[in-house]
Amino acid sequence: MGLISFLKCSVVVPLCFFVMGCTTIYNPATGKQESLFLSTETEVSMGQDLNKSLVQEYTFSTNTKKVSRLKDIGCRLSAVSDRQDYGYHFYLVEKEDLNAFTTPGGFVYVYTGLFDKLKTDDAIAAVVAHELGHCAARHIAKKFQASLTYNIIGAIVFSQVDAQARALAAQSADVAMNLVFTAFSRKDEYQADSLGIKYLFLAGYNLDGMIEAFELLQKEAKGDQMPLWLRTHPYIEDRIKRVKDEIVLAPSRYGQGQTKSLTP
Repeated sequence: MGLISFLKCSVVVPLCFFVMGCTTIYNPATGKQESLFLSTETEVSMGQDLNKSLVQEYTFSTNTKKVSRLKDIGCRLSAVSDRQDYGYHFYLVEKEDLNAFTTPGGFVYVYTGLFDKLKTDDAIAAVVAHELGHCAARHIAKKFQASLTYNIIGAIVFSQVDAQARALAAQSADVAMNLVFTAFSRKDEYQADSLGIKYLFLAGYNLDGMIEAFELLQKEAKGDQMPLWLRTHPYIEDRIKRVKDEIVLAPSRYGQGQTKSLTP
């Protein structure tokens, strides 16, 4: 089921959800049993459809060296992710904003504005690892589920199921990207940071790369010039403090992994 087909029936599908219930799975990333009605197949199809839209809207980098660097880092990190039920894809977008984001199905995008200012592989890896944390914890999928649940409640109240379905279908990718670019909760950000530290450690990166990345973003946050990444990934000061604690605890939590020095 692709994004457009998914949105066309996004008012009908939740009806089945309420009547029949949803799938409950154990998520190793969160350590909890979670109720989901978005299957992995649906997530991947949504991500593929969104990627087609993004290819038309954005210019993807053709700098072979930079793209290879990002993909190498991404592949190294995704290999240790808690979520292995889909493949991962990494794209470098030619935009000056300091931003990175992920869409359903393991699609991760990093803007050149952020990529070029991060001087080490460790710092780039920290940003990617954080986005993989959102993937593993299914934060994006949960955003979509919450949106669909809200839509079906509205449809039931106003008895506008057909109209609601048509409206959602018409908005398609715009609706989806609005959800992608809504800010994560403080809890989700802490969780993605924690998972990011875990993946950095297991993949052999220097954990201080996350501090380097966060301090760069904090430095760039001046008045109205706040980096786009901080608008969707807020609470940076508290997160830096927590990440420092996570770094200290990492060896005891995840074993005696090998870390490399901060190198360009």
